[in-house]
Amino acid sequence: MQKDKIRVVITGLSTINPLGDNLEDYYTNLINGKSGIKRWTSIDLSRVECKIGGDLGDYDIKEALERLRGQIPEEKHKILRKLFRTCTFSNKITVLTAIQAMLDCGLKEIRGDPFRTSVLVAGHNFNSRYITKNNEQFQEEPAFIDPLFGVEALDPNIAATISEVLGARGPTFTVGGACASGNLALRDGFRDIITGESDCSIVSGAIFDMTPADIHAMAFLNSVVIDPDLQKSPESASRPFDTKRCGFVPSHGAGTIVLEELERARKRGARIYAELLGVSANANANHLPAPSSESQAKLITHLLSRTGVKPDQIDYVNCHATGTPLGDLEEIKAIKTVFGKHAYKMKLNAPKSMLGHVCWSAPIVETIGGILQMKHGKLHPSINIDKLDPEIDLDVCANEAKPFQIHYMLKNSFGFGGLNCCSLIKRYEE
Repeated sequence: MQKDKIRVVITGLSTINPLGDNLEDYYTNLINGKSGIKRWTSIDLSRVECKIGGDLGDYDIKEALERLRGQIPEEKHKILRKLFRTCTFSNKITVLTAIQAMLDCGLKEIRGDPFRTSVLVAGHNFNSRYITKNNEQFQEEPAFIDPLFGVEALDPNIAATISEVLGARGPTFTVGGACASGNLALRDGFRDIITGESDCSIVSGAIFDMTPADIHAMAFLNSVVIDPDLQKSPESASRPFDTKRCGFVPSHGAGTIVLEELERARKRGARIYAELLGVSANANANHLPAPSSESQAKLITHLLSRTGVKPDQIDYVNCHATGTPLGDLEEIKAIKTVFGKHAYKMKLNAPKSMLGHVCWSAPIVETIGGILQMKHGKLHPSINIDKLDPEIDLDVCANEAKPFQIHYMLKNSFGFGGLNCCSLIKRYEE
């Protein structure tokens, strides 16, 4: 007798981003069209043309840690307090989202065999500011660099810390693919479960802790907003689909999604947000940041074919839509190529219009927002569209939240280096 197909569901969500550090605030601010963009204060951008973004540098980590007291075992809270004395900014924020996501899925600790729970962290170059600071200290006086620099600076240390805090002993590693990293990590978490290697996968998108040089380098590539007028009005600077879009706005943000095998989730009575049907990836064969609608269309078509979903079943696209002149057009072109006339019946929106671009963690943070829209039956607006680009003639929820029940969500992510990855998420049904 053929074994039943393994199904993967989403049972836990958590994010800390410029729009909120809990699901309720995040969703409310999305629906209300609130911008999380402001002038950076945690890093000195006096010599950089782009001075705006989603800055979480002043986030009260100590207070967030204190809120966990009583929600998790005291021994685990003690371990956290000790670890946070030396952890990097990116590590602390990401670990907080991992713990909160586990609590959201109804688990204070790993259930069952810990060797069957994987931990995946999306992204790379997480600790750029920390590394820069220690390199500068080395030039001044080598003896005074952080004694744990050799551990804390390493990207895998974030995954390892989550593993230690949660007691997860399954496959644990980082997955780097620029702005597609979050979906690529989700892809590996999905695979861990459908291959039978894991029953649960904790997939986190970590903060890219940027330096002034990182943002300056993006400005050199004409990727970020440097328009002087938009610098004076940060909340209006991120404007996907608008005729005056001129780049993305860099932001901090982290999030965690808990994936589980369906039968395991059912047996423990878990609340199920949605079903993850599949995640697919491809590349442009071009390392430059030049998006390709051809590759994107082939990827979406492949994902639909693999999951057995027909194009006319997709009713919503959570767009990558960074606000770059070429990128937004290429994404819309790919959507039209795949869906044809049906594209005009679909709903699209651009979370980066409010979040800015949270970089490596964007697919995770934005997927969480998409799932919350699926749960509540309402789509957030794409803000800052004063004049819709005439070539973007699809329903992008311009400046207006719309009641809408999502059944199938396509989540796009297209990263620098021509790295593309899309996920397909379905409203959960027994």
